[in-house]
Amino acid sequence: MSKKSREQLEHSRPLDVHKWSIYHEVNPFVYSIWNDYFSEKFDVSGRGKRAKQHPKYQLKVLLLDLYVAWKTEPDLLIGVGMSRTDYQVNSRYNEIHISQVLIQLINHAVEQKLIEKHVGNQSSGLRTRIWAAKRLIDIFKKINFSELYLSDYKDREVIVLNSDSATGGDKKAKPVDYDDEDFSEIPLMRKKLMLYNKLLDRTFIDIPTLQKPVIEKEYESKGKQKVRTISIDQTSKFVRRIFYRKNWEMGGRFLGGWWKHIQETWRKQIYIGNIATLEMDYSGLHVNLLYGLRNKQPVDDPYRLETLFDLEPDEQRKYVKSLVLKAINATSEKKAFQAFRDKQPTGSEAKRYKDKELRIILDAFKEKNPVISDDICTDQGVKLMNIDGKITSTLTDHFTTRNIPILSIHDSYIIQHKYSSELAQR
Repeated sequence: MSKKSREQLEHSRPLDVHKWSIYHEVNPFVYSIWNDYFSEKFDVSGRGKRAKQHPKYQLKVLLLDLYVAWKTEPDLLIGVGMSRTDYQVNSRYNEIHISQVLIQLINHAVEQKLIEKHVGNQSSGLRTRIWAAKRLIDIFKKINFSELYLSDYKDREVIVLNSDSATGGDKKAKPVDYDDEDFSEIPLMRKKLMLYNKLLDRTFIDIPTLQKPVIEKEYESKGKQKVRTISIDQTSKFVRRIFYRKNWEMGGRFLGGWWKHIQETWRKQIYIGNIATLEMDYSGLHVNLLYGLRNKQPVDDPYRLETLFDLEPDEQRKYVKSLVLKAINATSEKKAFQAFRDKQPTGSEAKRYKDKELRIILDAFKEKNPVISDDICTDQGVKLMNIDGKITSTLTDHFTTRNIPILSIHDSYIIQHKYSSELAQR
């Protein structure tokens, strides 16, 4: 069994328990592996308590996700939970009823030399990692179906309610179960978003200038520069609406889709259905919304301030905008300042700004925008996300009914050039 370095182990993503295929061409691949390596051990024809989902179909999820990882990026590992509590069979977010049987399937696959595994632990801060072994890779190489045959499970939940906010809180947000009767708009939201996802699923979205279907993105973690690899493939287009703090009035943005995780320079090169696109940016949306909630018109370019430091006007405006957007989401100045520094490139002057300097910038913004000064650093972001989520819903609903794909990145939208004027008018 090959050993992996810490860097290699960190190059991973969670197991996608919703990977599926409705195409008959895929099943022989799964069934042959089942018959050769698993059927004897996991025969469920006898008596006893059975899993809600047959082990063969749980194996299908595992194999298809391993195949996608290997096909798009051979060095990518998959993180998996190996505890019984990681699989809540009756949760609305576990539509395929993946159970603790998956743990047994993984361990048996390791014994059969189909999968390699690195056992994680709390002290290392890493979950268990798995990847396809040579025996399984040899089978992958003989596959005669395209990854276009793979998609998300048709009944995957698209409306998610989280326990906490993902906007700078210390706690990790986790999905919680709910009843549709909890909020009257849930059924209609789900119906519209499922139609939107069906449109995305049958639409080819790509960056044709890429030599390989991956983009590397630098980020900082615990003071170290690291690189995250983002797969640009047709199996990563699923979009959900996520609400926070067990509250249907907080959050509700459209999240998901590989285009949300790449830099603006790459987004400009996206093609939808082999047609060039345009990104329309409404990055001042949250400031404008705060003005609107107070029935006031925003000032002309709220981020353009008098010179504060020895900076070019456009560079200063960029820093002001970044800081203000962090401050709208933050619960305190201290958290806003730290979030701003975390976002800046390593070695940049802005990353070295002290709290005192950032407070000068923020106070100058408040002075120019006194109408909304009381909203800064008061945790307004999660509430404003609810409004911009509704705006995005209106736009996606309009274009989906016309069979026109539109991609959202929080407060900007990507659409084929020929529909840009229609988007602007909406």
